Formats: sequence, C-alpha cells, structure tokens
Amino acid sequence: MSDPFDRVRAEVMLAGYDARWEPESHRYQVIAVEAEFSAPLINPETNYPSRTFQLAGKLDVLAREDGVRNVVIEHKTASGEVGPGSDYAKRLRLDGQVSVYYAGAAALGHPVDACLYDVLVKPGLRPLKATPLEKRQFTKDGTLYKTQRMTDETPEAYRDRIAEVVAAAPNEYFLRAEVVRLDGEVADAMADVWQTGRTIRENQVTNRAPRNPDACVRYGRTCEFFGVCTGESAAEDPSLFRRRDTAHSELAAAPTDKELLTASRLSAFRACPRLHHYKYDLRLAPLLESEALRFGTLIHLGLEAWWKATDNRLDAAMSAIYP
Repeated sequence: MSDPFDRVRAEVMLAGYDARWEPESHRYQVIAVEAEFSAPLINPETNYPSRTFQLAGKLDVLAREDGVRNVVIEHKTASGEVGPGSDYAKRLRLDGQVSVYYAGAAALGHPVDACLYDVLVKPGLRPLKATPLEKRQFTKDGTLYKTQRMTDETPEAYRDRIAEVVAAAPNEYFLRAEVVRLDGEVADAMADVWQTGRTIRENQVTNRAPRNPDACVRYGRTCEFFGVCTGESAAEDPSLFRRRDTAHSELAAAPTDKELLTASRLSAFRACPRLHHYKYDLRLAPLLESEALRFGTLIHLGLEAWWKATDNRLDAAMSAIYP
C-alpha cells in the first residue's frame, strides 16, 4: 500500500466524503464501529442451528438514526455509474450481504430497520504519463504539442486534477442508498445461505471444487488465481502466494468449533467454487495486491477513523491512511 497515487486518490475521496456527509453526521448516534458478530445458521426446515457452520462478520457502522431507528452503514467502493436507477443500485435490492448484516445486528442486540450503503466511486482518471520519445512531436518553437507530456504527472498534480472533477459532481461519486429487508426477505436470504453452506460442505467432503470460467474476469480485472487454474503457475509458489494463518484474518474473535460463513466467503463461493477453495480451504492470498484492493483498504481505514471520531473527522481519516 505504498503507491503514492493510491493515497492521493484516497485523500480526495475522503475529503469529498467529509464534504458530502459531515453536515448530516449529527443524525447518527454511533453504537459501534467495526463491530464483529457471530450468529447461528438456522436450518429453514427444522429450525435447528447448523452443526458445521456459524454466521460471522463485521459491521462497518452500527448507528441510531435521528433517534428513531437502528441502521447498519456499509462502505463500498465501486467504479462506474451507481446512481438511482443504475444496475448497481438495483442490484443492492438483491444483495444477500444486507440480510446477513440484519442477522448480525440482531445477534449484537441491536436489530436494525435498514442498511445504508455508502458507496464511493473511484475516479476513472489515471495519472498522466510522459509521451514516449519516439512519439513526441514538437511545434515550430520547439515545444511539445499540448496533448503530449515531457514528464510523468506528479502525485500532487494528479490530486489537484481529480479533486476538481470530484468537487464538480459530488453526487456522481458519493451515493447513500437505503436497502430495507422485510422479515420474509430475510428468511428467504437465510435459506439461500443455508443451501450455499450445504453445497460448500458437499464440495469439501467430495474434495471437488468446480471452476466457473464465467468468473475469471470480474469488475474489470482477472482473478488472482487465473494462472493456477490454467496451469501457468502453481498455488505452492511462495513468490506468488502466501498461506494465511486463518481463513478470516479480518476477524479477531476467538476461534469457534464451527466453520465461519461470512458475506465475503459466500460471495466468493457463489462466484466460483474453485476461487473459494483457494481462498478459504487452502487459505491462499496473492502476494501482490490489486490496485482496487489497495484503494479499498485505504478508504476503509479512513472511514473507520472518520466514524469513530467525535470531531475533526477528516483529520482523523487522513491520519488513518498516513500512519
């Protein structure tokens, strides 16, 4: 996470988030930030808890809104259109992660009435690079054409450029979408989770993890295990992958005698059982983090500090990404 351009992107987005949402922060009485939960996974047929799996996860923010209702605030980074009416906004109505968070908040003793998705759209502008020597063209007075550059853009110049774009259209970069789940919808989602857990267990018992070629490229990037699946690299290669001590390193709770089912794990399995096998059965993680993961981690650190702070929220957020 040492790329200076990652950090200036995060700076701009955190400053924009503060400008957009700090005036409304008084509406939210924070109950907990980064609150870990565990809850039983209930068999929808028998109403008994699973002997194999336990629901678990972490709520970004649990808050009391306007003194009237409890809400979960979930932070997401995205690319592309996310506004009302977009495919992204419509998909949130189906997102099973919301239902898992409903169950998690209830397990913490704070049943919620809604989940607020705080979406930050990463600016699509890339740092400008110097024009290759062989492609440079000069005017009669010896200067480069306006569309060409002698040097790479500095992080500071890049910050100023994207800050201007974000400030000009804040609603395109910051979305707070409310997602409500009725009791029947939560029950249906939990039945889906139960069935997914059964399939995960069946794959483990049979030692089979089918590939899903349709998921090799998602969100504009290739799966980190693509080379392993195609035979071009090896999962045992220490120059490419490391083995994590636990499949859920983001959770600090004491180990349980049951396997944990988190929203991230469920998402990985639904995308590709082989991806799930590498990440959660073998506990592998790539040594080289993707740009999207680096950016998302910085934003998450900054917003965690922003919500924990009682004043000078932006200063707290900036300090979190420059420890």
